[in-house]
Amino acid sequence: MAFFGVLTAAVIVIAAVVAFRGTDDQRFIRSAAEVEAFARTVREGDRLGPRIIGGMEFEEVRREQGVVVFQQGAALQSPYGYAWSPQGDPAPILEDVEWSEDHVDHRFEHLEGAFYAWQGRR
Repeated sequence: MAFFGVLTAAVIVIAAVVAFRGTDDQRFIRSAAEVEAFARTVREGDRLGPRIIGGMEFEEVRREQGVVVFQQGAALQSPYGYAWSPQGDPAPILEDVEWSEDHVDHRFEHLEGAFYAWQGRR
């Protein structure tokens, strides 16, 4: 019986995370013009600290191989956020880029235009 209670709680938490993520993506798309204008000013190799862009908070903004990644946080030690990639799918572009001492696999989901939701996995 306790197992089902834990299972139910886990399902509720996962559903809340999914619902929140959808809302966050919608907020991001509404801010896309401001975020893109900022992305165009970031130089190759830049790693910028915390900032608010288009009303959204980011822990780090960086540009690697023409892709600008807007990191919002790290869930279970895996970074997540958004990417602006005018040259298309950022996955093959960032395939060999190391973000830290620990290897990070990148997963991208196309949102709109040159924007992608981004999840790094360690």
